[in-house]
Amino acid sequence: MSASVGPQTPTLSPPQGKESYSKLAEFTLSLIQAMLRTGYYAADHPEAQKALGHLYNQFKSAIGDRYELSFLIAQARDSRDIVIEGYEAVPLTLHKVMLKGMADLFAPKFLAFFDRWDLLSFSIKPNCPAEDFNAFVELMSQPPASDVGTMNASDRLTEAFVERQIVSISTVFKRDIIGHERRLPWRVEMALSRMRRDLTLLPLYKHATPEELSKIKLQIIDDVMRPMRTPVLLRDFLVNCDLVAANISVLEESQVEREIVQNLNEDMLVQTARLIVADLETVDPNQGKAAADAIAEVKERQVAVLREIVNKLCRIGSAIEHGFLEMLFKQGLLSFDDLSPEVKEAMSTRRMTEKFVARRVPYVEGLSRIGTDKVGRDLAALVHRIFPELLRLGEYETAALIVGAVSGERASPVLKQLAGLLSQVAGASDIVSQLLRELPLQDKSGRGHLVHLLALAGEPASEGLRHLFVMNQDKTVRMAAFEALLRMGPKVIGPFLARISQIEERWDVLHQILASLGETGDASLAKPTSHYIHHSNVHVRQAALNALFKQLGADGESFFLTALGDEEAEVRQTAAAYLGEIRSTHPQALEFYSRVLLGDDEAGVTEADP
Repeated sequence: MSASVGPQTPTLSPPQGKESYSKLAEFTLSLIQAMLRTGYYAADHPEAQKALGHLYNQFKSAIGDRYELSFLIAQARDSRDIVIEGYEAVPLTLHKVMLKGMADLFAPKFLAFFDRWDLLSFSIKPNCPAEDFNAFVELMSQPPASDVGTMNASDRLTEAFVERQIVSISTVFKRDIIGHERRLPWRVEMALSRMRRDLTLLPLYKHATPEELSKIKLQIIDDVMRPMRTPVLLRDFLVNCDLVAANISVLEESQVEREIVQNLNEDMLVQTARLIVADLETVDPNQGKAAADAIAEVKERQVAVLREIVNKLCRIGSAIEHGFLEMLFKQGLLSFDDLSPEVKEAMSTRRMTEKFVARRVPYVEGLSRIGTDKVGRDLAALVHRIFPELLRLGEYETAALIVGAVSGERASPVLKQLAGLLSQVAGASDIVSQLLRELPLQDKSGRGHLVHLLALAGEPASEGLRHLFVMNQDKTVRMAAFEALLRMGPKVIGPFLARISQIEERWDVLHQILASLGETGDASLAKPTSHYIHHSNVHVRQAALNALFKQLGADGESFFLTALGDEEAEVRQTAAAYLGEIRSTHPQALEFYSRVLLGDDEAGVTEADP
């Protein structure tokens, strides 16, 4: 029975080879040998004391900072083996830990000690005192007495534990097993049986205060559920916890389920709950009356567990709870009154979101025209409410349309305020992570919507976009990341452009970047653009001149004059064309025109493609 108080976090090693189990193998072998010697000699015999001499230290070395070590009998169809839990994240057989010849020799001897007490498992906590540990080994080693009336072996061992107040070692006997009629997996059956036995024995330990007993009770629940690390095992464990609670005075109704659910993470909660829902959906409605009654009883337990999970998901603000809860509601597993206010609001938001998506065109058109009156403020509040749900549902097109409707210099004060609120929503870390994950997965149209949304997120998305540009191999994805950065404005794109020559070598990508810079018409981006009139690639130099003309117009004259000295005729031709566009009378420009007219320069002056 567990005596440690308060939650503990086990440190479990990843699966490894036999050489990594040396401490565990050494302790297990010494434990079996100590039981053999102690069982042969009297407890105070030197040989018995010698056998126990270093065993406790070996135990402490083997368990380390793990939360416990458990030895269980695993019953297969035609064989039995000893399984060790708590050392790693997965159970280990004795043959996995020990050399084959050693395991073949000592496994039957170890099983004999289990059999003499009708024992199925024992678990030792790391805080087990040496005197309790040695007493346990001595008790296990002794043959059950034959002159104790009708008291069976398991009762005698239990009585000895209580008499010595051994509370840091938990045992499960064959008579303790519950749930046979439900045909549960053996690990679930063992866990439920251990929990029931430990909780049943709890009132027998008189030295513990009520506060200590309460803490130990919670620790027992925590310890037993630790090996239940998969949704399938957790489902079976939770749905059958009623077997534990029956006739246990120290346990309140549903406390087991509630305590376990509180310690599960969101992902495990949802996976486990979905398995329960799947079980409910596969029930055959054409069963006979007896089967129908049994199914109804199981369903009642399943729904009770689901309610606990629902309450936990609501409290942690689960981002994936809405569709799941609505599924429960639609199937009649939960009534609307059963739902908490938070869930009711979430489901209401979900329905509003779906209605908005269904009629998004007229709604968005109406949104762009709202004023500062109550109707306008109410509509803005509705959009603010549904916007996070649109993003979670992947309705990026509708979200992008909303962003377009509320943006712009001519937007009303209400819309400008709404745009700021939507920017905060889009900039939340979970939303940014979602949008960045989605960007490489979308088609061209979808990427365009995500560019709008990532630009709205602003600075919180900038680092992820820069990383995506550097690491992704798809040119279209990289350009989408660049476009989002560009839309964030000079404060974000400026430092990025300053490093772009160290990041990007492909001339076609640089050409496209410069074309995008030109389309902005933003004079503040001229400085980083101008660096590329000296680039090694002729197409990049021409693209830089095109961008500078769109950004600066006549103010770009000095850059066009510099390009008149370019080694490539195409670049000189582009520069001369822009000088002509701005009607430059600079002597250098006039000299260039003169050379062309006299035939001293091979570059004819034709209109460039601005």
